[in-house]
Amino acid sequence: GWWPMRSSGISTRRLPAVEPEPFDVARAGAAAGHPVIYFRGREELAGIGIAWRSADLASSRPESARCVFVLPFRPSSAAGVVVPRVTLVKNDEGLRVHVVPGAEGLLESLPAPAPLEVPRGRVVAEVPTADEWAGLVEHAKEEIGFGELSKVVLARRVDVAVIQGRAFDLLGPMGERFPNTFLYGWAEEGDVFLGASPELLVDKRGTSVRSFPLAGSAPRGTGHDEDERIAMELLTASKEAEEHRFVVDEVVRIMDALTTEMTFSDMPSVVRLPNIQHLGTEIVATARPGVNLIDFVQGLHPTPAVAGTPTDAALRFIEENEPFDRGWYSGALGWMDEDGDGEAIVALRGTLFRGSIAQVYAGAGIVRDSIPAAEVAETDAKLAAILDVLTG
Repeated sequence: GWWPMRSSGISTRRLPAVEPEPFDVARAGAAAGHPVIYFRGREELAGIGIAWRSADLASSRPESARCVFVLPFRPSSAAGVVVPRVTLVKNDEGLRVHVVPGAEGLLESLPAPAPLEVPRGRVVAEVPTADEWAGLVEHAKEEIGFGELSKVVLARRVDVAVIQGRAFDLLGPMGERFPNTFLYGWAEEGDVFLGASPELLVDKRGTSVRSFPLAGSAPRGTGHDEDERIAMELLTASKEAEEHRFVVDEVVRIMDALTTEMTFSDMPSVVRLPNIQHLGTEIVATARPGVNLIDFVQGLHPTPAVAGTPTDAALRFIEENEPFDRGWYSGALGWMDEDGDGEAIVALRGTLFRGSIAQVYAGAGIVRDSIPAAEVAETDAKLAAILDVLTG
């Protein structure tokens, strides 16, 4: 079961002498070669090892256990659902630890957290190049003009050859640069997927459900006045408004079948990050009886914010034209407890470390009024969130 770390009824022989920080435990677990899951949202979670696994989100898991899951971008791909051997959860009430039978000594066996060794490297490839991707934007606009598509989200990838540092330690500076984002990391079998996403897919607490889709972007200004001017232009731009409306309409349509009531504003707000600003709309609803977090995740993913609309047509265009498999990038990642509550995000601003290469991803929504050069600039800004750290 769950152990409160400060409970006087717990044997000190089974717990560390100093209350651990979930991020330090995740780093230590990754350094020791264990499968590791890390998530920082409304709660901070670190999972070490895997006690139970399924490729089906809806499968029955061990009772009284919190599961962590990741869905690849492609809806046809199998999910990864796991219950860690040891799970640490930190929130306003303190730190709790869940240990499955047989894993009681795992925490004590981890090495002491070492100083951060942030990975560094150099760019070695763009897939596709910026010019090729701009041509793909033009092709998408042509398809939109034919009427089958209204919006399609296209992704770029930049490969960095890593020459020093530890992959999981990238989350240290990412968390400092983007304190109001969702940090996530999943390390297994030599691969490490991590990032700092600004986008909440769904949060469920009892019957209260919240989603906060983002779509439509603009750069930050160099000063307050320019920043405010750009934000106002973002709010009034027809292209950005159209892109955002497609996402909100679809999220509302899907959530309507799973909820009894729903509220949201007709006017989006501006969500500011250090390097970019987005249009966002908060959607708050009441879940129908018997509906859990997984029901919302399966219904919502992939949203038009990462695929496009109509969804099937957008997915076909992506499958036929993107020169790589997105894998977990722009998928969904999160956790769910034994009550069916939890939190899921869209896995954006992400990078996959595979061997000595870090594959950094970013995308942009393309509609009929998209300007290829502007879309390249938008993806450059999103890529910079990670590339600025990786390339020093």
